[in-house]
Amino acid sequence: MKLKWKILIAILLLTGGAVLLFTEEIKIKIIHILGAAENYKVEGDPNAMQPRFNDADIQREKILVNLAQIASGFTQPVDIQFSPVEKDTALIAEKTGALKWVNFRSKAMGTLAKINVITNAEEGLLGVAFHPAYATNGKIYLNYVANENGKDVSRVSEWIVSKPANLAEATLGDERILMRVVQPYANHNAGQLAFGPDGMLYIGWGDGGFKDDPKGHGQNPLTFLGSMLRISVEPDVNGKPYPIPKDNPHVGDTRYAPETWAIGFRNPWRYSFDPKGRLIVADVGQDLYEEIDIVEKGGNYGWNRREGFHCFEPKENCETKGLLDPVYEYGRKEGQSLTGGYVYTGAEISALKNKYVFADFVSGRIWAIDLPENAQTKVTKVFTLGRWPVLISSFGRDAAGNVYAADFGSGKIFRLVAK
Repeated sequence: MKLKWKILIAILLLTGGAVLLFTEEIKIKIIHILGAAENYKVEGDPNAMQPRFNDADIQREKILVNLAQIASGFTQPVDIQFSPVEKDTALIAEKTGALKWVNFRSKAMGTLAKINVITNAEEGLLGVAFHPAYATNGKIYLNYVANENGKDVSRVSEWIVSKPANLAEATLGDERILMRVVQPYANHNAGQLAFGPDGMLYIGWGDGGFKDDPKGHGQNPLTFLGSMLRISVEPDVNGKPYPIPKDNPHVGDTRYAPETWAIGFRNPWRYSFDPKGRLIVADVGQDLYEEIDIVEKGGNYGWNRREGFHCFEPKENCETKGLLDPVYEYGRKEGQSLTGGYVYTGAEISALKNKYVFADFVSGRIWAIDLPENAQTKVTKVFTLGRWPVLISSFGRDAAGNVYAADFGSGKIFRLVAK
């Protein structure tokens, strides 16, 4: 018997079959739990790590690469972040709550900490970031979902690594919670954390779920959900967990939460900064389109009025005044869930140099684009790296500019290398 039917039977038994009497919100939550119980499956043979070029990609210019397996043994990896002080060593965040370290050269690996998380649907341990001064202060930051008094709450917290230069012998402690966000549903939690070149912490939140943004968070500038936030991580002199940068775009405007950097996102699952210091956000779509945005200070990226370049609510003649366009979108013929990546700055794959690499979690396709100079210029040329039998949940980039990919299904970590 499939897991979702076991859950349904349990619900019927507990409620005496009274599912039809539930509120619409509870029905939505039940349907979501049932849908999330299915396991994701790769397309193709995972034992044959070769790219396929078909469908839409067959007409595109190819960049030939291999995915070289460099580590395995992880459970549902969702983030790869390299230590600023230990060469070839990275932290791997597992959705199920473990924060592990791995040295890709020696193949040694271990567990730095096990975080108590809830893992319904898209919840769990979702992101990790090193403080810009990690070498001296040992601070890292985690984004995870916990149960607080029966509510699903996303936490962004600061932790201290006891031995910053030796993760193999380090412990993690002294948690300081910076931010709590109540999640109305178990999806669209986003979860990435990233420090910008300005030293500020950027926190991307999804709209909170379920579908269609029923709470209207995407276009509500007073909520954290559906927004990109920007904060300082230094303790506030007034006793607050963090200060708000004075140059945030809406400081002093009571119509916005002062932490807000940009709004109008559905689920900015992964994002990064390009070599020019620009914030590149991959926003997961709903019905038809996935989009990539070069996020500008104070921008509104449209959800849920728009999905990609297209009207979403209403389907035609939606209000677009004040909305900024993505630089690229793709539709359902090519994939269903966008995983953002990094600009490749390594030396090994010359054809990939200075291109932004991204993928689709469901279809296994990997692409690359040249990011435009202007954040509002539409990308028209896309390079294909092929379709692979992997579920790419996250990318990583080391100090040399090499790009890595995590396979959510197999628990393997790959490095993109020249073919």
